[in-house]
Amino acid sequence: MKQHERRRASAGVVWARVEDGFHVGSRYGTYLGSIERSTDGWYDACDMRSRLVGRFPTLVSAMSALSAEPAIQAPRR
Repeated sequence: MKQHERRRASAGVVWARVEDGFHVGSRYGTYLGSIERSTDGWYDACDMRSRLVGRFPTLVSAMSALSAEPAIQAPRR
């Protein structure tokens, strides 16, 4: 993935920490998925349908995986 494509894929993404170890993300208001820290310290990333996308050693890598899903267009105003 080229640098400009990576920036575009993560454009409009907002992450919120719901509680310690649990984050949810959205892109332009559309739910992307959730990330939960497991007891072994790894991060389980699930997509918008709660399907496991993968396990990641860091929160940032889990966020990147969910943010890299195909970008949707921003709503036109």
